[in-house]
Amino acid sequence: MKIRTRVPAGLSGFFVPHITDKLETTGAYGGGLLVDRGVELELSIDLDVDRDVRIVRNIVNGEEIDSCIARYIVDRMTREVGIDRYNITINQRVFVPIGGGYGSSGSSALAIAIAIARALKLKTTLRQIAEVAHEADIVCKTGLGTVVGLLNPCGGIVIVKRAGGPFYAEIEHIPIDNTIIALTAFYKPIPKESILSSHEELERIRIIGVKTLGRILEEPTPEVFIRECYSFAIKTGFARGYIAEILRSVNSLRGVVGASMNMIGEGIFMFVEREYINDVEEYVKKLNPRWIYIWRPINCLEIDVT
Repeated sequence: MKIRTRVPAGLSGFFVPHITDKLETTGAYGGGLLVDRGVELELSIDLDVDRDVRIVRNIVNGEEIDSCIARYIVDRMTREVGIDRYNITINQRVFVPIGGGYGSSGSSALAIAIAIARALKLKTTLRQIAEVAHEADIVCKTGLGTVVGLLNPCGGIVIVKRAGGPFYAEIEHIPIDNTIIALTAFYKPIPKESILSSHEELERIRIIGVKTLGRILEEPTPEVFIRECYSFAIKTGFARGYIAEILRSVNSLRGVVGASMNMIGEGIFMFVEREYINDVEEYVKKLNPRWIYIWRPINCLEIDVT
């Protein structure tokens, strides 16, 4: 049997760690954008194998990679239905840079969980499936709140007002009209494990992030969102060196509503007035990123300004 799934990516602009003693209530407040091209996955499963055979092959962009997330989800969901033998191959195509603050781990986790649930014919809701993906992202120390932001049908700017898993989180959206285009550029990944494992670092980020969230909710507009994301990136110290220089440069460009840094990765994202997007793209290309992508942030309702 083969199952195919596709899940958007979740670019993070700021986050507020929220760690509890339970996986279902642990997560992150924060905000970001859905990127329309995230993870496409094909899963093949064979349950007619010898006893005690438990094989999980995870292939990402043509390379076989041992995945904590894949192992956690497969083990968790097969145990639920009493399956103790399987041969599973997960073939993923990840369109966004891995480790760049695009939420690829959360997107991958959700895509895997949906495919496994379908392959095992589990009688379960999307929220229940997403809970397993959320747990995997946390246990494997690859993310905190990406999965819950991917669940909602609306896009625009996604704001997590209350942290936690799919049964606890509360999501808001800030609409973006058709005069604004999003552009992102990636330079190199940042390992998250040391940051997400340090209690002191998480607490410092939390204090700054709570203030960021409050200011955005007081005035929920794209302009305030991107401004506060930039402030968060500077105050936390994530934006430093050449990334800080790039941000100062692009924020001064004509037509750029605002720019900030991906959380967490050495990449930038910005809102650009539609008529200036070509000029801004050409400028950013000269800054030698590894990857550039331009898209209109997804909205559940069309908002056209003429």
